Amino acid sequence: MMNARQRLMSIALTIPDTAALLEAVTMLGESERLVQKLWGNVDYLRKGFTDLGFDIGHSETPIIPVMLGDEDLAKAFSARLFEEGVFASPIVFPMVAKGKARVRVIVSASFSQDDCDAGLAAFRKVKA
Repeated sequence: MMNARQRLMSIALTIPDTAALLEAVTMLGESERLVQKLWGNVDYLRKGFTDLGFDIGHSETPIIPVMLGDEDLAKAFSARLFEEGVFASPIVFPMVAKGKARVRVIVSASFSQDDCDAGLAAFRKVKA
Protein backbone atom coordinates (compact mmCIF):
# COMPACT_ATOMS: atom_id res chain seq x y z
CA MET A 1 0.00 0.00 0.00
CA MET A 2 2.97 2.36 0.54
CA ASN A 3 3.56 2.54 -3.22
CA ALA A 4 -0.07 3.07 -4.26
CA ARG A 5 0.10 6.23 -6.38
CA GLN A 6 -3.68 6.79 -6.21
CA ARG A 7 -3.44 7.12 -2.40
CA LEU A 8 -0.40 9.38 -2.37
CA MET A 9 -2.34 12.61 -1.77
CA SER A 10 -5.64 11.23 -0.47
CA ILE A 11 -5.17 11.09 3.29
CA ALA A 12 -7.82 12.97 5.30
CA LEU A 13 -6.95 16.07 7.33
CA THR A 14 -6.65 15.73 11.08
CA ILE A 15 -9.07 17.55 13.39
CA PRO A 16 -6.40 20.07 14.52
CA ASP A 17 -5.43 20.78 10.90
CA THR A 18 -9.09 21.34 10.02
CA ALA A 19 -9.56 23.71 12.99
CA ALA A 20 -6.46 25.67 11.95
CA LEU A 21 -7.75 25.97 8.38
CA LEU A 22 -11.13 27.20 9.59
CA GLU A 23 -9.42 29.84 11.76
CA ALA A 24 -7.27 30.89 8.81
CA VAL A 25 -10.38 31.40 6.67
CA THR A 26 -11.91 33.50 9.45
CA MET A 27 -8.77 35.63 9.69
CA LEU A 28 -8.65 36.15 5.93
CA GLY A 29 -12.28 37.28 5.98
CA GLU A 30 -11.40 40.03 8.45
CA SER A 31 -8.63 41.75 6.47
CA GLU A 32 -7.00 41.91 3.03
CA ARG A 33 -3.60 42.73 4.56
CA LEU A 34 -2.35 39.14 4.78
CA VAL A 35 -3.54 38.27 1.28
CA GLN A 36 -1.76 41.31 -0.15
CA LYS A 37 1.43 40.46 1.77
CA LEU A 38 1.28 36.86 0.53
CA TRP A 39 1.00 37.87 -3.12
CA GLY A 40 3.72 40.51 -2.67
CA ASN A 41 6.02 37.77 -1.36
CA VAL A 42 5.04 35.44 -4.22
CA ASP A 43 5.81 38.12 -6.82
CA TYR A 44 9.13 39.00 -5.14
CA LEU A 45 10.27 35.37 -4.98
CA ARG A 46 9.14 34.55 -8.52
CA LYS A 47 11.21 37.46 -9.83
CA GLY A 48 14.14 36.43 -7.65
CA PHE A 49 14.10 32.82 -8.86
CA THR A 50 13.77 33.94 -12.47
CA ASP A 51 16.65 36.41 -12.05
CA LEU A 52 18.76 33.53 -10.69
CA GLY A 53 18.02 31.57 -13.87
CA PHE A 54 15.62 29.01 -12.42
CA ASP A 55 12.68 27.61 -14.38
CA ILE A 56 9.67 28.15 -12.10
CA GLY A 57 6.99 26.76 -14.37
CA HIS A 58 3.59 28.42 -14.62
CA SER A 59 2.06 28.16 -11.14
CA GLU A 60 -0.78 30.55 -10.32
CA THR A 61 -0.65 29.73 -6.63
CA PRO A 62 1.64 30.62 -3.70
CA ILE A 63 3.45 27.35 -4.36
CA ILE A 64 6.46 27.97 -6.59
CA PRO A 65 7.95 24.91 -8.29
CA VAL A 66 11.67 25.23 -9.00
CA MET A 67 12.05 22.82 -11.89
CA LEU A 68 15.20 20.71 -11.77
CA GLY A 69 14.26 17.70 -13.91
CA ASP A 70 16.51 15.05 -12.38
CA GLU A 71 15.17 13.23 -9.32
CA ASP A 72 18.54 12.75 -7.64
CA LEU A 73 19.37 16.41 -8.23
CA ALA A 74 16.03 17.49 -6.69
CA LYS A 75 16.66 15.37 -3.58
CA ALA A 76 20.24 16.61 -3.20
CA PHE A 77 19.23 20.22 -3.87
CA SER A 78 16.52 20.00 -1.20
CA ALA A 79 19.00 18.52 1.31
CA ARG A 80 21.56 21.27 0.62
CA LEU A 81 18.87 23.96 0.99
CA PHE A 82 17.92 22.45 4.34
CA GLU A 83 21.56 22.74 5.44
CA GLU A 84 21.27 26.44 4.54
CA GLY A 85 18.12 26.83 6.66
CA VAL A 86 15.56 26.62 3.84
CA PHE A 87 12.88 23.94 3.63
CA ALA A 88 11.87 23.16 0.04
CA SER A 89 10.47 19.67 -0.50
CA PRO A 90 11.73 17.55 -3.38
CA ILE A 91 8.85 16.51 -5.62
CA VAL A 92 9.75 13.39 -7.57
CA PHE A 93 8.13 10.39 -9.26
CA PRO A 94 5.41 9.21 -8.65
CA MET A 95 4.14 12.67 -7.58
CA VAL A 96 5.30 14.03 -10.93
CA ALA A 97 6.35 12.33 -14.16
CA LYS A 98 9.92 11.07 -14.46
CA GLY A 99 12.16 13.86 -15.68
CA LYS A 100 9.90 16.54 -14.14
CA ALA A 101 11.40 16.60 -10.62
CA ARG A 102 11.44 19.88 -8.75
CA VAL A 103 11.67 21.42 -5.33
CA ARG A 104 8.53 23.04 -4.02
CA VAL A 105 8.64 26.44 -2.32
CA ILE A 106 5.52 27.26 -0.33
CA VAL A 107 5.33 31.02 0.15
CA SER A 108 3.79 32.51 3.30
CA ALA A 109 2.49 35.92 4.31
CA SER A 110 4.58 35.49 7.45
CA PHE A 111 7.82 35.84 5.43
CA SER A 112 9.62 39.15 5.81
CA GLN A 113 11.64 40.59 2.94
CA ASP A 114 14.75 39.49 4.85
CA ASP A 115 13.34 35.93 4.92
CA CYS A 116 12.77 36.04 1.16
CA ASP A 117 16.26 37.42 0.55
CA ALA A 118 17.81 34.72 2.76
CA GLY A 119 15.91 32.04 0.84
CA LEU A 120 17.05 33.42 -2.50
CA ALA A 121 20.64 33.60 -1.23
CA ALA A 122 20.44 29.93 -0.23
CA PHE A 123 19.14 28.98 -3.69
CA ARG A 124 21.97 31.00 -5.27
CA LYS A 125 24.56 29.25 -3.08
CA VAL A 126 23.21 25.73 -3.68
CA LYS A 127 22.93 26.32 -7.41
CA ALA A 128 26.58 27.35 -7.67
